[in-house]
Amino acid sequence: MLDFIGRRAKRPWHPSGMVAGLCVWVLVSSMLSVTAHAAAAKSATATAQPKALLGLNFGLAVANQQEQYVAAQALSTLLGDAVHRNTIWETGFNLGKSHAVNGTGTPPYRYAFIKPPNLTAALLAAGWHLVAVARDTIDFGTDLIAASCPGQPGKVLLGGDSLSILDMGTRPAQTCVTPDQVWQSSSAVMLAPKAGSLVDLVAQKIWREHGAPPRYIARVQTQNAVLGLMRDMHVAAVGVVTPVVAKAWAKQGGIVLAHRPMPFWALVAAPDVPTQEIADARRALMSPPAASVNQALHIPGWIDGDPKQYADFLKWLKG
Repeated sequence: MLDFIGRRAKRPWHPSGMVAGLCVWVLVSSMLSVTAHAAAAKSATATAQPKALLGLNFGLAVANQQEQYVAAQALSTLLGDAVHRNTIWETGFNLGKSHAVNGTGTPPYRYAFIKPPNLTAALLAAGWHLVAVARDTIDFGTDLIAASCPGQPGKVLLGGDSLSILDMGTRPAQTCVTPDQVWQSSSAVMLAPKAGSLVDLVAQKIWREHGAPPRYIARVQTQNAVLGLMRDMHVAAVGVVTPVVAKAWAKQGGIVLAHRPMPFWALVAAPDVPTQEIADARRALMSPPAASVNQALHIPGWIDGDPKQYADFLKWLKG
């Protein structure tokens, strides 16, 4: 009877097979060791360097909050990669927080992105460093606008029943005056954001430079509310707005009474940040990877900037 059970062929034993297997084992073990060492080194570096906190102050202008968060995350990521720190961000930054360190493990502010130039000026005066300034393409500043008087081209409409919505307790008579007469007119009401805000201070300073402080001031929470009342409710007041709003207002037949330019948005670094780290952060802002940050902030890029511009602005404001 034939035997069909398969049988394993006998093969000669070669020492070279064991050597090859041993070599593969040694190679794999070495690679795993190197990988583990690199991971450990990276972990140790991350542990050795504390987190950096980026503060942000977007000012009073109401914008899409989601857009602000996207911009904040993009900027913190760019900075973190540039200075080799795990950078987190927080909105609502102000001068009082610039040197505060709470006891909950939150790191002190190392960087700050600031829109109001008076805050930037105050930080620079306190020893903070100017890292870079966003390129200004909007003629950043504060503008004062007013409605045109119907049937009297070039004249400004002030006062009257349209002011009743402001709940001022007084209602100056309606009148039409030339732009240079607005500042002394008893019917002129300045419609401005909350008292003590930068745009409020700038607007009052502009008014005083024309001879006297405003007789009446009506308050709203934001500059957007100023535009809404004047454009949609036809309130005959002198509104405090941004240059972008003022340009659109003029195109629609409104009158721009004044424009005060201001230094543009800035990134600053805390007093104890080393010079080399500041240079690394500045270089990152001016590199191709900064495109996502620029897009989120709606700016074309960054420049070195001049700290003196901020000091001069603050001097003018307080003068």
